[in-house]
Amino acid sequence: MVYPSGNAELEGNPRLMRTLQFSGRPRIGVQGDNASLFYARHWLDQIGLKTAPVEELEQPNILLIAGANDGADEPQIEGCNRVFLWDFQTGMSGGGLHAAAASGVSWVLGRPNGLPLAMPVDVPEKWCGLIGANFAVSVLLEFSLKQQVSPRRVDISAADTLRSFADQNSGNETDMDHYWQRNGHTAVGHGGIYPQGYYACRDGYVGVIGRSRKDWLAIREVIGQPPWAAEERFGDPFVLADDSTEVDDLLSTALQGFDRDDLLARAVKHGAPLAPVYAEDELVARDVVRKGFFNADGSANLPFEIVRRAD
Repeated sequence: MVYPSGNAELEGNPRLMRTLQFSGRPRIGVQGDNASLFYARHWLDQIGLKTAPVEELEQPNILLIAGANDGADEPQIEGCNRVFLWDFQTGMSGGGLHAAAASGVSWVLGRPNGLPLAMPVDVPEKWCGLIGANFAVSVLLEFSLKQQVSPRRVDISAADTLRSFADQNSGNETDMDHYWQRNGHTAVGHGGIYPQGYYACRDGYVGVIGRSRKDWLAIREVIGQPPWAAEERFGDPFVLADDSTEVDDLLSTALQGFDRDDLLARAVKHGAPLAPVYAEDELVARDVVRKGFFNADGSANLPFEIVRRAD
């Protein structure tokens, strides 16, 4: 059984614990090597579930396999679920760069009149691996509850994962044809309300996500209600979302007169949906994350700790 630790109140109250309990020793086999499988193993290791090459396990509960279209024989293990993780698309060679392009996600990254941009390195494969790890946990829970599982093959690809994100934001086919485009600071499919995006300030960047007229009023309070903010033509965030070129320049100029910490304090005071972008060392110095969240090499751990209970 595993649960988050580090909080005495939490540890003393079983009702607040998030627990996972497995009967017997979880046996998760792996075969092959690609980025998605690497991250699936990483996520499982983060919650204390170890994986091992399939040849080292007598009877695995589940087998995670790096998808490859090289015609290799699939491992046949009686009663074992097989999960194929694909860095691109099921049955196709490629990587996350191709997945982001094929899914339509890259098409909305970048400036309105510029070229599509790639996602950050390995983000598609990380998502694919995370879903694979989640599926592995669900199989282990099924086995614990029923003492048996229904063996099946499952294919999880980075392209399908990203496509599900694009489908959520694009609406339907008609909406995608008309609105799925690069909007610069304004996120595609954000609901037609201004502002939404990352803006430069005096010492870095802040993220701003307006969701209502009330939010837009609070954002203008944060920047001190400059004269232009009182003009009627800048009052309706729904209208501004249609063409934010002029107001974007005005808001960007106003924000550059403040530091990130000052903007955060003012946002809290006025209830504005605005937050600073901090680097790792800045997060630690400001006590934003728990102690031990970052490792010595800068890599991040889970936002909670995992420990094993003695009982």
